[in-house]
This record gives sequence, structure tokens and C-alpha cells, in this order.
Amino acid sequence: MIKTSSAFLRSSICLFFIIASCTFSFMNAGKYTIIPYPQQLIPAEGSFKINNRTAILCDFKQPAVLKLAQQFSNQIEIVSGMKLPVKNIENADSVNMIIFQTITETNPEAYNLIVSPKTIRIQAQAANGFFYGIQTLYQLLPPEVYGKIKKQVKWFVSCVNISDAPRFAYRGLHLDVCRHFFPVEFIKKYIDAMAIHKFNTFHWHLTDDQGWRIEIKKYPKLTEIGSKRDETIIGYYFERFPQQFDGKPYGGFYTQDEAREIVAYAAERFITVIPEIEMPGHAQAALAAYPYLSCNNDSTIKVATKWGIFKDVFCPGDTTFSFLQDVLTEIMAIFPSKYIHIGGDECPKDRWKESAECQALIQKENLKDENGLQSYFIHRIENFLNAHGRRIIGWDEILDGGLAPNATVMSWRGTKGGIVAAKAGNDVIMTPGNYCYFDKFQASPETEPMTIGGYLPVSMVYQYEPVPTELTNNEAKHILGAQANVWTEYMPDSRRVEYMVYPRLAAMSEVLWTSKTNRNWNIFRNNMKTQFQRYKELDINCSRAFYEVQFQSSLTADNKVQVALNCDDPDAEIHFSINGKNQVYNQPIVLQESTEISATAYEHGKAVGKTISKSYVVSMLTGLSYTKNFENTWYNGGNVNALTDGVPGNAKAYTQWVAFRKGGDAEIRIDMKKAQSIQRFSVGILNAPALCCIISPEIKLFGSLNGTDYTLLAQKEMPKGTLPTWEIFRPELIFPSTEVRYLKLVLQNAGNCEADPAGVTNGSVLFVDEISAW
Repeated sequence: MIKTSSAFLRSSICLFFIIASCTFSFMNAGKYTIIPYPQQLIPAEGSFKINNRTAILCDFKQPAVLKLAQQFSNQIEIVSGMKLPVKNIENADSVNMIIFQTITETNPEAYNLIVSPKTIRIQAQAANGFFYGIQTLYQLLPPEVYGKIKKQVKWFVSCVNISDAPRFAYRGLHLDVCRHFFPVEFIKKYIDAMAIHKFNTFHWHLTDDQGWRIEIKKYPKLTEIGSKRDETIIGYYFERFPQQFDGKPYGGFYTQDEAREIVAYAAERFITVIPEIEMPGHAQAALAAYPYLSCNNDSTIKVATKWGIFKDVFCPGDTTFSFLQDVLTEIMAIFPSKYIHIGGDECPKDRWKESAECQALIQKENLKDENGLQSYFIHRIENFLNAHGRRIIGWDEILDGGLAPNATVMSWRGTKGGIVAAKAGNDVIMTPGNYCYFDKFQASPETEPMTIGGYLPVSMVYQYEPVPTELTNNEAKHILGAQANVWTEYMPDSRRVEYMVYPRLAAMSEVLWTSKTNRNWNIFRNNMKTQFQRYKELDINCSRAFYEVQFQSSLTADNKVQVALNCDDPDAEIHFSINGKNQVYNQPIVLQESTEISATAYEHGKAVGKTISKSYVVSMLTGLSYTKNFENTWYNGGNVNALTDGVPGNAKAYTQWVAFRKGGDAEIRIDMKKAQSIQRFSVGILNAPALCCIISPEIKLFGSLNGTDYTLLAQKEMPKGTLPTWEIFRPELIFPSTEVRYLKLVLQNAGNCEADPAGVTNGSVLFVDEISAW
């Protein structure tokens, strides 16, 4: 065995790295298209050629490393036809060798990769370090190395010195298999892709309201009943009223043998599988199988057929805890992970408030309220798992009512939960929805498949910083890493999952692996060109939003709508059309009138992305501030000028709309800064019956010169919406030209909402966007 201290290597290359990194150019970037980018990379001249004389050397006394060397040899044989012999390192020659060399290293995931014209050396202390070194070596080879058939390719590796280790110890990717179920072969493919991106944790979401997906032998009804739902809702949850269903039974689950197979498969790729068993909420599938686990022993509970949050949850009695301990005992026998995820999120307390048993328990345990009861629930489960040598992870709702002392918090509702937990001394995994939820749109919603909503392009993922600035250095040590989450309500098959995950996973890999100072968006986006070729070889159905034009509108100082166009593709030339005139984009477009802009990214005269079109409204009100009689913190349009920013709302991005009080009229006032003559007014209104968003039956516009005395300018009665789905109305009010400075728009609330069982008590809500005047 050859052992060399990594300290000498690191110190000897450190000074050169500092000098080299200052002069590193994009000329070299094309040679080293590595994602995630290494901590240190020093370019070198020349290349190593893999040919029929190449041999692989490793220490036969290290079976795990020997296995990796053989796997590398096998892959090279598949794609090239060359069989590289694997020899004991004691038989080392001086040339044309790929050498696996053990060194002293404190981080088992660290490695060095040194490529010269004569040898390739992968140096590491542990098998996972060698594994990551191999992943980087693959990325120095042509993309065809990821293929499955022999190809005529020149197998050259550019010379380089790399010293690398991950920034974060926890680098996670999640998959929800409850809303939609995915076969074992796809799970393995998912894990393969994780390994290529150097992720080390697979969070497997196995139970939820819509399906229980893991076999529990002591409770066979969990899969006999709980894994099957009668049908599935069609479309978006709030898209139709009445909601429509496909009428097709849906189900699936993993046997314990299949789960063990996946755990073993992941372990070979140095990925830990963390199972999630949801509690106390998101339990409807379990309650459908065993109604006595509910607070009222309700035998009518069925596996959920639509998405959302449900009131039927586990009742925190001894019977439930016995059941959960039995389940977790079988889970621990399948999954050797240190952590078990127990959910803890989105647990309505309605049934607990109604339950005499729960109220008695609150009194007995001297708990403050139902939040305290949830904390009691989590503590009992934590104590059980701790007693068996395991630790819990829970979504940040486990903070409610008091945090379990040894719990790790997964902060998803922004960063606040993670900050609170880290300051309390608990470990944290950051996964805020704005940056880490891969169920959002990644391109223009009008051209994308259905998602849950929101916008998260690959560039935004890349910008994410997991360590909140509010933490001290000591508190920041509790940030173990971060995780991308994949919730599958709107991902009916594996190809859609891939479309939503890639290439955003590449951006997240660099967030988690590469040091903050080494992350460089321009280098990353150049490297992505090769990454897409790798995805093609891997048969990964990735999104091509990287090659599509992104629109960013803003208001200038003089209240003009300005539209900037950009594309993640560094080689793209953007062509756009406005008012029938085709142009090449070189600076932001300032609009003088209402118009539609269409734009396409080109490379070498050929379109590489879809054409994206967006409409903008320019009027006398554009950019002006306004007041309204109700502030909605959730549906606020996304900016303070949402009603006058020139961007009309659409039927997919519902958070772009401005909402008003449920059951109340909407009133909007705007000062045009000076008296002006107007004769036409328009407003956008969304009608979405399932969302209780109902079009106003009557619209009134008032004008004033002094802001006090208003005169009715026009009014309009609106017909009821006729579609069961979302419908946008843009009514115009036309009236004799009138000089006014102030406008007051009043939209009457429609009152009763059929989709709301409370009826007139709560009523409907008004969604408004883009008010305009001419």
C-alpha cells in the first residue's frame, strides 16, 4: 500500500493555485466542465489518453476501492470496447496508469485528482472519496462516457491538478412517491443521477394522505387499503368547480425487499436513504386502513383523492403510539440511516380540539394547548427512536409548542425555523420553498406543464445561500446542509419528474458542494452546455428552459415599462419581435404603448429554445402608486405596483393577482398627479370558482379633481362566469372624455361562494390585476 500525506500536496499546490486562479480564463473552462465545481483546480498542459495499454492500479487489500476500480473499468469497456485490466498497486508501472492511491485525509469525502500525460492519480482516504474522484474523472472525459453502447470517441483526459471536498456534509434530494408512485427502476436511476451530482442523502417520502407506499408486515391493511385511492383529481386543485376526477383507481407500494434493494443500491453510491413516515398529520391513508387510529374511529375515512391538507390526523393516544412504534421498528430494520424523518408538518388541530380524550391528555400533561400536544407527540416518538439509536428529522412545524431536544429541523417555510433551531443548538437542514422546491415553474408559466405554482429558474437555485446571515459562526455550524424537494402532485410519471428536477439539480449540487467563494455563475452556465450532453447520454428528460428567453420587467424613474431579456445559455443571441419588427436584442426595451413581445434564443443562426411571448399594458396609470382598502400578505401581486406595473395577470401564475377581503367590496384609489382627460378605463379580474374567486357583478369608476368630491364616471354590470375553470375578464368602461386627477374604482363583492361550505358567512374574494386608463 502506498500512503502519502495530503498535507504536503495541499501546501505545495496552494501558492500555485492562488496565482493560477487569478489568471484562470474561460478558455480553460471549456476543458474542465465539472459540476459541481471543485474547491481547487489548477490547469495543466497536455492530456492523458486512455487506450488498450492503460491499466488501473489499486490496493487489493481494500475491497471497496477495488470494487470501484472494477466498476470504472467496466464502464470504459461498455462505451469504448477497451478492457482496462485492474492490477494490484504493488505492480505499479510508471506510464499509462490510472492509480487509486490511499492518502491521509480527515474528510472521508475528500479527494485529489492529478492528471498528467503519463498517469491519472485519484487520491483519497476512504472509498467515498475515491467515488467522488471517479465522478470528476468521468466529467473530464467526453460525455459519451455516460452512455450504454460503444462509440467511436477519442478518450482523452485534460491534464489538471484538483483538490476537492464538499462544503456541506448533508447534500439531499427528496422524492414524494405518495401523490404519484414510481417504479423501483426509476428510483435507481434517480439515485444514479444523485451520485453523478455528488449528493449523499435520498429523502424518501413514503406515506401521506394520498397513499401509504411501504409494506409493514404487522399491519397489512396499510398496503392492502392505504396504498390505493379510488381516483385522482384532474388538473390543479383550485382549477375547476365542481372538482373533477379521472375515475381510475390508483395505487402502488414497495415491498420490504424492494426497499432493502434500493437502500443497498444507494449505499453502493455512498448515498444514505432517509425514510419519511408522516405523523401526526398527512395520515389519511393510514386512517383509511385502520380507522381506530383516528380520534373518532371514523370508518368512512378514505385514502385522499385530491391534494391539500386534511383534518383527520393520528389521535395521540397509547393505541396510536403502539402502532407507530411497531411501524418504526420495521422501518428501522429496513433503513440503517442515523435519521428517521417523522414529518410533523401541516397538522390541523380540529379533531384534537373536538376530542375529549385529547383535551384530557392536554390537562393531564399540563400542556398549554393543541400545539403543546403536537410537541408531546413528537417528543414521545423522538424518545422511542433515540432509545433505538436513531435521531429524528422533522419539518419546521416541530418547533411549534417546543422543540424536541435532539431533533434536526428541516426548515421549509422560509429560513425562520432554521434560524430559531440553530440558535437553540439544534441541527438544521435548509430547504426553503423559494429556492429548494422543484415543483415550481422553471420557465414562463404559459409554456410550461402544470405545476403547483411559483417560479424557480435554474439561475435562482444557483443564487441560494444555505447559511442565514443572522447566525453567528458557532450557530452556523448547526447548518448541516440543504435539500431540494420534489413534491409530485403534478408529476404523474417519471419523465415529468426528470423534467422538473434537471438541470436545477446541477445548480443545487454546486450550492452544496462548492465553496461560496468558488461558485461562479458564468463558469457554471458555460459548463452546463456539456452537462446537457451528459443528460442526453443518460436518457434524462431534462427541461430546456436554460435555452429559453427570460423576461424581466421593471419601471423606470419616469414610470415607463422597461423589459430586459436574457438567457442562461451564454452563447445565445436573443431575437425579438415587437410591433411586427424583428430585431436582435442588445439593451432593455422601453415600451411606449401596449404591445406583445416575442423572443427566441439563437445559436449560430439556429433557434435553440421555444419562442416566448408576453403582453404588456401601457396607459396613463402605468407606474403610479395607489391605495386599496385591504392588504393581503399572500396574494399581493408580488410588488407594490402590481396593479400598475404593465404586466397583466395570467391563469397559471395566480400569485400575481391582488386579492381583497373575503366577502368585502374592493376599493382602489389612484392619484394621476395632475388633471387629465380620460375616456376609457380597464381592469383585469380573475374568475376561479373553486378558489372562491368570483368576478364582481358590478364595477363603478369615480373621478375627482380634488380627491374629496367624486363623481360617477361609468359603471358596468358583469355577467357571471360560465366556465368551471379559471377565466380572465378584462372589462372596459367607456365614457365621455372627462378631466380628472383622482380615480376611485369600486368592485362589488359577489357574496356567496358555492365552493365554500360556509356560504355567505365567508363569501367570495376578488382577484384583480392591471388597472389602466386612456
